[in-house]
Amino acid sequence: MSTTRDGAYPGQRIIVLEGTHNFRDMGGYQTADGRKVKYGIFFRSDELTGLTEQDLAAVQALNIKTIFDYRNDYEAQKKPDPVFASVKNIRIAAIQADQASRINMSGDVGDGDRNQRDIADMIKSGYFKQYRADTMMMEVYTKLPLGNPSYKRLMELIQHSDNLGLLHHCTAGKDRTGVGAALILLALGVPEETVMEDYLLTNETMKGFNRKLLSQLAEHVDEVELRNIEHLFGVREQFMEAAFGSIKKTYGNVDTYFSEEFGLTDQRREALQSMFLE
Repeated sequence: MSTTRDGAYPGQRIIVLEGTHNFRDMGGYQTADGRKVKYGIFFRSDELTGLTEQDLAAVQALNIKTIFDYRNDYEAQKKPDPVFASVKNIRIAAIQADQASRINMSGDVGDGDRNQRDIADMIKSGYFKQYRADTMMMEVYTKLPLGNPSYKRLMELIQHSDNLGLLHHCTAGKDRTGVGAALILLALGVPEETVMEDYLLTNETMKGFNRKLLSQLAEHVDEVELRNIEHLFGVREQFMEAAFGSIKKTYGNVDTYFSEEFGLTDQRREALQSMFLE
């Protein structure tokens, strides 16, 4: 089966749709040995519930075979994914209650799925006066790459070309999806600095949306709270560095991490690279 696919946006990294803000093709990044990740294989996005009819047709044209959702039950039930003919929808929550009892990537706070509160409730409760969102985000990123069933399944899926193209997403497409995208690119031999560039691109794609939302919230919070809330909406280099640091502290290097965490030996990674690099 061919692993090169001509979709509706060939060679285009940022795919502009009406119903999403952060839909991107992960192709085009250069690896340490000078090859490049093929376009049309791996896609990343924020939530898909707002896709218009025109958007749905555009996504269908990308020849996606698998949609992988990192969200929990609460998020997915509130804003379900669209169902496409001949596309597998797989959802395995990337954040477990025992990993993040205070915060998850959608900005909700509580104890797991049963006690979710939105940003407005967090503001009313004085949450952003009491807790530093950036500190908790660092803690979450430290835990995300280790023993995570969602990433274990993701790494299984990408080893079989009949699952691809693959679109993975969460709510904002930045944290859970950001780490998932980093793992895919690292497995393909893309250097950390380039992986970081892909991660930080979210600050550009989400800039308008985040600015509008922060402007609305500014009427209800003081300056200190607003700056604290900003940590939930953007991505920061220190967050992804926390994930990288956690991997290296636990395994020593990314090669050992892939081998022991996912069974992705050097031989299996070379097979991936031969399929998905050019």
